[in-house]
Amino acid sequence: MIDHIYKYPRLYINVPFSQGAEISLDASHSHYLKNVLRKSVGDVLRVFNGRDGEWLASLKVLGKKNGSALLTEQIKQQPDISAPLYLFFSPIKKQRMDFLIEKAVELGVSGLYPVITNRTENRKLNEARMCAQIIEATEQCERLDLPTLHPVQKLPELLRMKETLFLKLPLFVCLERRELAAPLSSYSYEKGAAFLIGPEGGFDDQEVKALITAENIRLVDLGETILRAETAAIACLSYAKMLAP
Repeated sequence: MIDHIYKYPRLYINVPFSQGAEISLDASHSHYLKNVLRKSVGDVLRVFNGRDGEWLASLKVLGKKNGSALLTEQIKQQPDISAPLYLFFSPIKKQRMDFLIEKAVELGVSGLYPVITNRTENRKLNEARMCAQIIEATEQCERLDLPTLHPVQKLPELLRMKETLFLKLPLFVCLERRELAAPLSSYSYEKGAAFLIGPEGGFDDQEVKALITAENIRLVDLGETILRAETAAIACLSYAKMLAP
């Protein structure tokens, strides 16, 4: 039965769910189901909204520009996130940032925070495209919660914030070849973690000084080799996810 269910296409639809409710499909959903998957009225799909678990739905209307489906059965409950993972990162080049976002979603990141540093190369972000990538990756990896993309901020603004995630969770900052940095294995991630990944070329001296003196910062070293930003993000999230409850 489970294997059979997983054969149905899976879509994120941001509306409230309840037994027997009719949910609307927008133009992109309708096009994908009708023209790409060749689905028709009566076919079954899986839907989730990031809040109400996962449901089976039966296609009721499927036109060129819109459609609808009836919710027939809840097949998964919405899980509680007891150990959230947050990724603060300096935006990198387009193709590699696509990879970073996809893998971060697969590894369970709860929030993505673009941070502009002095050496950030990519300062013009297409946030709508990034949100679409997050949704696509969430659909494909069978997650039930949808990660949040937060507004871009500059590093000094991040460090000046009085109420931030890392005042509740330490902010683990990846610094290469620094005597003050400790291995990832030196810390506990039972309550979750927030990681800050720097730009290509690393943080400059002024930024390093600000990070070292900031409140509730933990400096981590990812080894002897120099890692790309996306590799560093994957390493941090993978390690924390493995050790989290």
